[in-house]
Amino acid sequence: MLRDAIPQRRNVPSRPHYTDYRDDLRTDFNGRCGYCDDSDFHCDPICFHIDHFAPKSRFKALETEYGNLVYACRFCNVRKSSHWVGLDPATPNDGKRGFVDPCDPCYDAHLSRSTEGAIISRSALGQYMFKRLGLHLVRHQVLWHSRRARKLRDEIDLLIVRYKQSNLPNSAIYTALLERYRDLTIAIDRYEGQAHE
Repeated sequence: MLRDAIPQRRNVPSRPHYTDYRDDLRTDFNGRCGYCDDSDFHCDPICFHIDHFAPKSRFKALETEYGNLVYACRFCNVRKSSHWVGLDPATPNDGKRGFVDPCDPCYDAHLSRSTEGAIISRSALGQYMFKRLGLHLVRHQVLWHSRRARKLRDEIDLLIVRYKQSNLPNSAIYTALLERYRDLTIAIDRYEGQAHE
């Protein structure tokens, strides 16, 4: 599976401009790009784009249709641009070329992750999306690892407390090692945050 959670668009009130949906999209897409699952953790959410799944340049009537909007990182949005196969906004692909709406549960049938976190295609349509969206970029794998390290850090914080409270042999050594790991991942988070500012 590519993503930890499948984004789900809620029914939200109509708004006059598609940018007025930014907060709703961020919530519905779990603060992550609908296409690559990169988090906006180190980004000002305003740097994340609002993609028109069926491009607004080709289907103007869908410009403010919430069901056509995707919270997307700038990398995926710029690569996808106004690409679309066919002339019908309701037909996003022909089975081999095109896109799958990220809110469609079958999205993960076409794209997945290797055990090392690299995005991989699982079908001909997945290969098309992989190439068109630039999902080969190492940044997607690095950000996936960074997210895993933050989750692991939360578990390590609990272990540090347990070791400090225990009388186990070598608990001071284990505590020091875990604290070094925690501090290192915090420093990496700070560095990544500064690199994106």
